[in-house]
Amino acid sequence: MAAMKDYVLKEYGSWSVLIVAYLAGLIAGRGIMPDVFPVFIALGILVNSKQAFTRWSRQTAEKEALAVLLTHIVVAAAILIYVFRDNTLTLLPLLVVPGAYLIVNKIAGEHHVVTELLGFALLSLAAPIAKFAVGGVLDLTLFAAVAVFFCAGVFKVRVQLRKRDVDRIVSLVYLYIAAMAYVVLKLPVIILLPLLDNVIFTIVLYQVKLKTTGWIEVGKSVLFLVLIAVYYG
Repeated sequence: MAAMKDYVLKEYGSWSVLIVAYLAGLIAGRGIMPDVFPVFIALGILVNSKQAFTRWSRQTAEKEALAVLLTHIVVAAAILIYVFRDNTLTLLPLLVVPGAYLIVNKIAGEHHVVTELLGFALLSLAAPIAKFAVGGVLDLTLFAAVAVFFCAGVFKVRVQLRKRDVDRIVSLVYLYIAAMAYVVLKLPVIILLPLLDNVIFTIVLYQVKLKTTGWIEVGKSVLFLVLIAVYYG
């Protein structure tokens, strides 16, 4: 039997993306209500369930891990249903994202590029859910804006680890597509300004300490939030 600490997700990057995405939703919603706190807890429980899902999918502790996974889902769902009540049905279309993530993760593995992209998209759902908790409006444009921003990190990491020309080209192509997506969504491309670092890194392949890299990513997230605040303000 695994210890409870084995079911605590230690991916600090995932937690930081969840927090930034949720704050982006609150900023876009222009307010804070009591409901936003239990909703954030529910989302945190769902994100933490990844640890149990991983153990279950690898069959290292199948029955126990499955029980923990289902407990996470049931508790989080109960909180969300209690908070949103009759409006819960409005959120049901969003289940496509976690559903796709679980299927691709199971089939292709946790580190497949599609799985990683869906993972960031899944975390980005915190933004429209937070805004929905504030004003009752489901903003899919906000979801796309946040997801496009964070998914760029997948390609930066691949460039950093592999340093292959093909990965560098793919990263630059994605950044171009991201900018075009903002144009189509009628969002100011300036919001993607933090991704200028991705462009520079992909071209130059600059080397910095791991701690410095962490602070760079934190700075990019803060700047993204500021730009989101300017746009939605």
